[in-house]
Amino acid sequence: MASRNFNEEKIKAWHRLWEDLEIGYLDTDILDVLVEFFLRPKSFTKSSCSGRITIIDSEYPWAKEETMTIFKKHSAITVDEVKEALSKPHANNLWLSVQGPIYHVYVSDLEEARIILEAAREAGFKHSGIMVLGPPLLVELRTGVRADILLATPNEAVIKPNKLAQVVSIVNDVLAKAKERNKRLLEALRRRRPRQLWQPAIERAKRLGLL
Repeated sequence: MASRNFNEEKIKAWHRLWEDLEIGYLDTDILDVLVEFFLRPKSFTKSSCSGRITIIDSEYPWAKEETMTIFKKHSAITVDEVKEALSKPHANNLWLSVQGPIYHVYVSDLEEARIILEAAREAGFKHSGIMVLGPPLLVELRTGVRADILLATPNEAVIKPNKLAQVVSIVNDVLAKAKERNKRLLEALRRRRPRQLWQPAIERAKRLGLL
């Protein structure tokens, strides 16, 4: 049985989910997946992403310090959007990056973590594992789907203008492939639904057509 503190944190996260949706902060592509996690009495999520394309000003695409995100989108991009980003001043290299979905799932015990990881790996989230032993335990789900393309150095463009359409097509295709794993994760979780669902989420899930 989940602890009282776990349930209190889950209720806070549940209310925050709908607040984020109302203000437009929530990544709506994965609303059904997020609700599915909340339906499980021993799980809830925070700070998850359906997959995104970014353009960053950074020496390396994986660097954290002295990095600035100048463009971010959770859906397909256009050549014009890339051109606009390229026209802005930048201090370091400009990288066009695609990242697959990421979920941060808090669970109340190791057995629930095992079930979540089993579903995740079945759905193609191969780079997943327990990040924090808690309480509560934090399970991070990652696909490993990623692409990083150098657009420009501080002094010059690397990708020629006549090649931008090809680059954009590639990164959009990578993003689409990454997002397919969200659907596979939802299906894998539904196959593992517990018999008893978390009561506060049931009515909302029904209204959304998820139950």
